[in-house]
Amino acid sequence: MQKKHTPRNFDFKLRKKIGHLKPHFLAKKIGLSTRLYRKCNVVDLLLGHWKLISLGQYSYDNWATQISSITGRLISGQAICKRMTNQTITFLQELLNKSMLQKYDNILKPRLFASFNEVYIQDATHFSLPRSLAQYFPGSFSKYGKSATAKVQATVSLKKGVFRDIKLFSFRDNDQKDSSRIIASLQTNDLVIRDLGYFVLASFIKIKAKNAFFLSRLRYGVNVYDIKKGTKLDLMKILQKKQTLDLDVFLGKQKNLKCRLVVVKLPDNVANERRRKAKSNRNKSANHSKEYYLQLGYSMYITNVSSDIWTIDDVIESYKARWYIEIVFKAWKSHLKMKVIIPKAHINKQRVEFYLYSSLLFVNLIVMPVFRLAQKAGSSNNAFISILKLAAYINQNINLFISNQIATTFESINYFCTYETRRSRTNAIESMYSNSC
Repeated sequence: MQKKHTPRNFDFKLRKKIGHLKPHFLAKKIGLSTRLYRKCNVVDLLLGHWKLISLGQYSYDNWATQISSITGRLISGQAICKRMTNQTITFLQELLNKSMLQKYDNILKPRLFASFNEVYIQDATHFSLPRSLAQYFPGSFSKYGKSATAKVQATVSLKKGVFRDIKLFSFRDNDQKDSSRIIASLQTNDLVIRDLGYFVLASFIKIKAKNAFFLSRLRYGVNVYDIKKGTKLDLMKILQKKQTLDLDVFLGKQKNLKCRLVVVKLPDNVANERRRKAKSNRNKSANHSKEYYLQLGYSMYITNVSSDIWTIDDVIESYKARWYIEIVFKAWKSHLKMKVIIPKAHINKQRVEFYLYSSLLFVNLIVMPVFRLAQKAGSSNNAFISILKLAAYINQNINLFISNQIATTFESINYFCTYETRRSRTNAIESMYSNSC
């Protein structure tokens, strides 16, 4: 019988992990190593802020108190305020970028993705801000006046379980504008999974040109053509008596993207819920067509992965992998108190940017690495770690991680942070673990 691997303690030392990024060298490079930082260096500033995330108390005085508890030296809230400069924000950006250049081995090897080198998931999330910041983070256009919203664009490496790219934008910087940024780093046999927000035909063409692969939903209104005759297809007419459809097509008016179209009819209750949401969410000045509501009764996917590699069911299951990044976002925003609750009178652009970049570093340097260690250790015991539960656990025990005195054993995280066993159904993340090679 194979012996189960149960490590007594995690080999996770936060200061050492940050030290590998050479933050003090980076701070000196951009001009932060001045007399002002003798009582509190940039790492202490960051660690103190992470304690604030746990407490949910964001005043400068509270921040200073947390830093003093870490360093043993008194520092005032006013001194912290003076450090909210563009140089400090640049430092955090560079530190975040360096944290994503670290090399990791795979922790997840699902059967569905065995044919691919890397599997990337692209997605975005956003945060509402006070209207006073609309100049820096313009939100959606509204009849009620200006609004402010920050947006985070992220790419996750699914097999490695780490962020590979994170950028901060405003709400008006839409996903389509960001759709091509990943292409420069793609290698042969990489796979990109993305939602409709990133649907740009030119981007898919560039992915194919790199000998890489994509999987996306089909955007409504895109012209679909027969691969042999070159005639435009009436999908709703074709699907009248079909539950599924799997064929090669051309997309776009210029017919310049050849790909595989996979369509699956949805259960009536799911289709009706989609239509209900579409009717309630639509702009009152524009009515959806009858064909649009009919098409909501189907899930439509496009990919350049051949049927020799993926069946129709494989396409559906592979697209569910997008839940991984959505769960990370949910853990970040909910359990890590990712809410800008700084008093409006004291909020400014630099303070918001520090908050957002600091929180991103929190996830990238603590949550994701601990998740990797916990999942790698638990996989031999058939235990599947919940990122949501783990984020909450780290949030409640942040002092142990910051002080590098982690008394938490694997058994504790395994007990508090694993998915509950369900007889009736398995969620998408559990399914990926269960189907690993």
